[in-house]
Amino acid sequence: MTASREFPPLPSDEELRTLYPSNMELLNVQVLFRHGERTPVRARFQTWGLPPFWPFCKIARQFTQTIVTYPNDAATPFEYIRRLESVAKDLPNNVPVPASGFAPGQSDDLCMLGELTDLGRETGFTLGDRMRWLYIDKLKFLPPLFTDHKHFYFRSSHVARSNETLLSLFNGLYPPTFRKAGLMPTVYTRLFPQENAYPNDENCRRLSELGFMFAEIAAHRWNPILADYPSSKLTDVLPNGLAIDGSPRASGVFDTVAACVAHNVPYPEGFKDERVVREIREAVMDEWYLGVQKSREYRTLAVGALAGDFLYRIKLAVNADKASHGSKLKEIFATKEKFEPREKAVKLALYGSHDTTIASLLCAMQAFDHQWPPFTSELKFELFGHSKPVEVPKAVDKPTVSTSESEVMNTPLKPAGFVSSKTKREYFVRLTYNDKVLKLPGCAKEGDHLPGDSTFCTLDAFEKVINEFVPQNWELECRQNLGKPVLDNPVIAEEFSKIPRADGAQMSKPHA
Repeated sequence: MTASREFPPLPSDEELRTLYPSNMELLNVQVLFRHGERTPVRARFQTWGLPPFWPFCKIARQFTQTIVTYPNDAATPFEYIRRLESVAKDLPNNVPVPASGFAPGQSDDLCMLGELTDLGRETGFTLGDRMRWLYIDKLKFLPPLFTDHKHFYFRSSHVARSNETLLSLFNGLYPPTFRKAGLMPTVYTRLFPQENAYPNDENCRRLSELGFMFAEIAAHRWNPILADYPSSKLTDVLPNGLAIDGSPRASGVFDTVAACVAHNVPYPEGFKDERVVREIREAVMDEWYLGVQKSREYRTLAVGALAGDFLYRIKLAVNADKASHGSKLKEIFATKEKFEPREKAVKLALYGSHDTTIASLLCAMQAFDHQWPPFTSELKFELFGHSKPVEVPKAVDKPTVSTSESEVMNTPLKPAGFVSSKTKREYFVRLTYNDKVLKLPGCAKEGDHLPGDSTFCTLDAFEKVINEFVPQNWELECRQNLGKPVLDNPVIAEEFSKIPRADGAQMSKPHA
């Protein structure tokens, strides 16, 4: 089972020349990445011996908080040590006791549930360091020093582990000695109701409904399979068997084991069986991502708004490039989008997000490898400009109109076929997932990609792929079709309708 990302060796100069041809100018890079390694989001397997608190947060135990010093109202950094507390289950009245880790009395360096660990901060830094090597040291695309914000856009989901991974990545991209003194990165975060850095079913009722439906379909498909071989191998830790909608849920079990694997924490032997892991993984992926693959409405509400953000920044970069080449700007925004952009194009945009975001986007673009995204996975969108010589026929001079046949016949003509050379600016988008260049089915046809290389989508083809699931108005569409079945896939709707259930019974909401 792979839980952490395995970084391959950095490409050689020859490989770099193939990946970044000299006739392709890199204009914009957007990176969507999963946070680094973390602890499980819920406490599980305690009866087996797995404690709820893991001692892998030595860095996080020391905090710096900005406070105001009175009476002069000066902002002052204030450092403190964090300790976690729990309640004694073997004593009455919920007596408070210091939390402990794998050994009694181990109270230092403990992590909260779902917290980014020291390892997660390290892999976030490694990702940033690799970006520095590529985009600064080798390609000279980004400035070597962080002296202002004009080339950058940083955004994170409101979840702390995503923001902390982003900061670790930035520290690898621009270590302290490569930053202007006193200049801090600006990180944008959205209010929860407008969050789109992950499928936000908490604030989208229709997405939540669809999630329930597809979770029930997954349970109907997979529970008999999970009750067979996987459950037979896990009787010591799951005596009641394993199920999509069990307690704990199959997705939660998978999440906990992945965290154990990433941190070399011992876990039950049954999870070392490849068939057990494969069947659990496939069942959980159906629960979480079947909807994205089978329903346009689902993928629109799940990740369409975020995909639209990527496309928006690509268009800003294209407009900026056209302006820099002195050409008359072709309207790159659709008629409905005609407005004066409030932001300027940047070279690098970083988005701190989650596994469900990356996998859902890959599914929506038909590029998913059906493997759960490891910690610190990254999906890169790279925009390239390409200047293509174009031969334009020059108009042939015509003789002066005359009633005299002799005058017409004796008028000299310039040779036909004389041409003038012009340059056409073309744009291409390439996607890379964990160092693997992707080929999008939507860019496979001739004319939809760079001749000879289908990994470079034309801008028009890429926009068509993305616009297939970008919502017109996400908040409005979240309130539409409530109480209705899956409307855009009759086969799925029929499968859902045939699931036997008690009157009024509804499956619990999918969660890890």
